[in-house]
Amino acid sequence: MRAFLLDVRYALRQLRRSPGFTFTVVLMLALGIGTNTAVFSVMNAVLFELLPVSRGQGLRHVRMANGQGSAGSSSNTGDSNTAFTEATFEALRSRTDVFEELIAYVPLALSKVAVRHGELPEEATGEEVSGNFFSGLGARIERGRGLTLADEKTHASVVVLNYDFWTRSYAQDPEVVGQTLYIKGVPMTVVGVATHGFEGVEPLVATDFWIPLQNVPALNAWGAPADVFTLYGSPRWWCVRMIARLRPGVTSMQAQQALAGTFGEVVRQAVGPVDPTKWKPLLDFVPARGLGVHSDEAHEPARIMMALVGLVLVIACINVAMMVQARNSARQQEFSVRVAIGAGRISIFRQLLCESLLLVSSGAALGWLLAFWTTRLLSATLHAGTAFDPDRTVLMFTLLLSTVAAVGFGLVPLWSATHAPVAGVLRTTAANITANKVRLFGSRILLTGQIAICLVLLMTASLLLRTLRNYAAQDLGAQMDGLLVFGVTPQGQGDTHVFYRTLIDRLRQVPGVESVSMAQMRPGSGMANNDMGFVLDGVIHRGEMLRHNSVGSGFNHTMGIPLVAGRDITDADTVKSSRVALVNQTFVKKYLGNTNPLGHVLGWGKDRSTIVGVVADSKYTSVDEEQMPMAFYAQMQASSLAAMHIEVRTRGSALAVLPELRKTVAGLYPDVPLEQPMTQQAQFEESYARQRMLASMACFFGVLAALLVAAGLFGLHSFRVSRRTAEIGLRIALGATRPQMLAMVMRESLWVMLAGLAVGIPLTFFAARPLQSMLYQMSPLDPASFALAIAAMILICVCAALAPARRAASIEPMQALRSE
Repeated sequence: MRAFLLDVRYALRQLRRSPGFTFTVVLMLALGIGTNTAVFSVMNAVLFELLPVSRGQGLRHVRMANGQGSAGSSSNTGDSNTAFTEATFEALRSRTDVFEELIAYVPLALSKVAVRHGELPEEATGEEVSGNFFSGLGARIERGRGLTLADEKTHASVVVLNYDFWTRSYAQDPEVVGQTLYIKGVPMTVVGVATHGFEGVEPLVATDFWIPLQNVPALNAWGAPADVFTLYGSPRWWCVRMIARLRPGVTSMQAQQALAGTFGEVVRQAVGPVDPTKWKPLLDFVPARGLGVHSDEAHEPARIMMALVGLVLVIACINVAMMVQARNSARQQEFSVRVAIGAGRISIFRQLLCESLLLVSSGAALGWLLAFWTTRLLSATLHAGTAFDPDRTVLMFTLLLSTVAAVGFGLVPLWSATHAPVAGVLRTTAANITANKVRLFGSRILLTGQIAICLVLLMTASLLLRTLRNYAAQDLGAQMDGLLVFGVTPQGQGDTHVFYRTLIDRLRQVPGVESVSMAQMRPGSGMANNDMGFVLDGVIHRGEMLRHNSVGSGFNHTMGIPLVAGRDITDADTVKSSRVALVNQTFVKKYLGNTNPLGHVLGWGKDRSTIVGVVADSKYTSVDEEQMPMAFYAQMQASSLAAMHIEVRTRGSALAVLPELRKTVAGLYPDVPLEQPMTQQAQFEESYARQRMLASMACFFGVLAALLVAAGLFGLHSFRVSRRTAEIGLRIALGATRPQMLAMVMRESLWVMLAGLAVGIPLTFFAARPLQSMLYQMSPLDPASFALAIAAMILICVCAALAPARRAASIEPMQALRSE
């Protein structure tokens, strides 16, 4: 132990004598370990982590098989693969031979709802759930009790709070049970607080509270108007999400086959006969881990991210290896002295091992701190409802790999150190300090590999950044400048028509406001009303999708969507007037041909609406959506209105008017908060947030790799120049010019760079193909992206070699010869 402590003290002194070397190696290891730990931790959490409940292993999300969506002429919430009717839930949960538990949950809104328990309102995320939600999941309760089947059956006015919401809004009040929480103006009694860490079953979304399934219009599922759809009264409305625990011994395939008859029968009762060649009553059961039913679309980005960060770790380890090898080569004289005075191989082995372990442990400690920061940054970038922490298992695995690499490369010079010629102590000349050709060739091979890997990272970053530019440059079909959007929900006001009419009239009077309108579905939010089948002029179009939105007066004018024919929806379109609708150009081209579109009738019975206008095609759910037939209905002609999204066009900066808008709404309705206020442009940008996040991370990794490669090239060339000082001085003394010395060093860099590009370019062609699913309106073999990556790589190599080359050209012959 005493010998080991002495070795550690000596290693610390050695590292302090080379602060630049020590700092660089520790920083490189920290960057490699920290970024890998953060990325792998987040990917593990969003893809593989089980729900934090007592029996998370057996839970499965229920979805439609084969991505076939809703059946027949039905409506859904925008994701037809994960939504079912309430009748379907009731029919399936009676199959106790298949299910141990079947749990239903329904969001109360597309995003958040207004709640209040004190004087000021706030926003929160809530769900209405079946009575077995907590017991079926195995989620523990911190205080009070969970929900029960009796609560569901009676639609009880009770609520269970999320632990973090209890902490944030109630300051962990121990007397919270029994207090009243007003949800959209409806009083609910707090009966419990969920255990810490349980955020609900929706991935990346923290649910703030849970209530039993409700039949109160104000608490309708998804915030939909009760006169359009209701949870219990609309058998064609697919809005319920389900999570199941299968009976022991029942496989997903067996459950699918066993439930086909039950599922098919309840669908036939709701929508009538369904063509079996177009739709089959088959269900899938996806393990409830990570992103659950959304994990398929995240697997490809996750693999890309993990591959990129893994390449960064490889570059960092290669750099550390080269630096340690170069440093130990420069210490040949020290090793010779130690051998001359009797040091053995074990002694030198312990010394090199101590130095390597000190470097690795320091890099790991700094990397752990970096991992905390990077993990939280990734959580914010992913808009996760809860912050992730670095995964200790991932850290240990990454640390193990880094330790093996660093220690292994650190001990490479052990043989040469223990066989160093003792004569080297007596004289240090150019003959015995010139770099060994084999060692130099090995360094060049490593640098060539670094350049090739860096080129792949730069190419990936270039492709994704250009994809991001394509998203940003997409024509949305509307004028986004000066457009602000926020949600509002009536809080117990009797006549919602009067509520919205009064609100919009007052908002139009705010200084800086040009026009105000509203919409049931917020454009750019990814959510939509989709009817699988509709009636046009009495003709039923079965199985064809019609997307629609209910909007207020002057909606298209406020949005800046051009009116092609007819008129916009106006204040005169009320409950007492004939129902009207607008359609887009795609609808006209597909269904009305060359006829005059005005005067045609959409819908049947009391829902018949006359087409009074045609508007230009515009983006609705996201930036990259394909145009499809769409209709706009007059929201004020509905019998009642629920939560709506207010669109405000301003003369200047949209956000500059926001404080005055808040004040106006608070003056009218003190209990009504502005829900998710943002510019409409920012809302559409959220539709490609995943691509923006991936492009940002790829750019970060590309820049990091470029800096590491530049450091490696600079270090190698600097080391070679310092070792060849006498040789270069002699060349200059014999007549070589300084430009020739500059060219000599640059030429060596050029050959390494060309070798790296020769390896890297074919590698980039191979690596680009998995990016296809993440690109938008461009090829993975985009020439401009390749040109940018190659140009950046050339610039990095030239800049890294330029400073050592200039230093070589400035060597004075007499000083160099005296040093000899």
